[in-house]
Amino acid sequence: MTLHARGLMLCALGASLWGISGIAGQYLLQDKSFSPGQLTAIRMFGAGILLMVALIIRRDGRIRLVAPLADKHNWPGIFIWATLGLAGTQLTYFKTISLSNAPTATILEYLLPIVVVGWNCISWKRWPYRQEILCTMLAFLGTVLLVTKGQWGTLAISPAALFWGIVSAFVTAFYNIQPRQLIKKYTALPVLTWSMLMGGMVLVPLTEVWHFTGVIDWQSLAAYLVVVILGTVCSFGLYLSSARYLSAVEMTVIAAVEPLSSVVLAALFFGQTFGLMELAGIALIIGAVLEISIRG
Repeated sequence: MTLHARGLMLCALGASLWGISGIAGQYLLQDKSFSPGQLTAIRMFGAGILLMVALIIRRDGRIRLVAPLADKHNWPGIFIWATLGLAGTQLTYFKTISLSNAPTATILEYLLPIVVVGWNCISWKRWPYRQEILCTMLAFLGTVLLVTKGQWGTLAISPAALFWGIVSAFVTAFYNIQPRQLIKKYTALPVLTWSMLMGGMVLVPLTEVWHFTGVIDWQSLAAYLVVVILGTVCSFGLYLSSARYLSAVEMTVIAAVEPLSSVVLAALFFGQTFGLMELAGIALIIGAVLEISIRG
């Protein structure tokens, strides 16, 4: 397996696990009355603890764990990514959902490939490549068809929802771009561990988790473990590990697998059927992933 193919596999698997996390998170938010801020705080802090334990028990894990913080010059970058990148991505997405609905929030957040392509072009002072334009538009259009079923009238939203949705796209683009050098130098898990812990520790007092509002029972605990283990530790670890082998544009295009996996999982668990527009959206997303996979 080539390094590029390995990166594609890691990225696609990580994005797919976000789909599982989305279903579990929706259950906690809607059926168990969890608040978006508190869910994000306990999700990040719990994931950070699990990642730290996983690294400590590995043979070379302790050395890898302390390596990013050994150089004090890394501290600001890790903290900024933890708060604006990791925490910001989740909070702005949930905020958009609270002001509109999940399909609208997904579409607005998935403006991020356009933001990433634009950032790369500005940084490198070049025009976008033909493949970047094609794959970005295919993935974006596929996502729109997939989450709206082609019913454009369902996207009537308030100015506040539009604002937070666009903020979500920019924050998510920052999340994809900012930590790439740290991850290439120290690998994804140590950087992710400290970022999860830092982000969680910042959010815990801000969201006042000691005034918890959700329903706590064995179902909510099971869903929380799915969100933390599969939807955070595994998904973020796999997705960020692909940054060693893929460009930021490739990663954001492959991330279109997330809404695809959500729809497939909804069909499996809730009996959702696919209409013509949804099948067209799935085909466009698969086409974008296959096209970006041809390179390398």
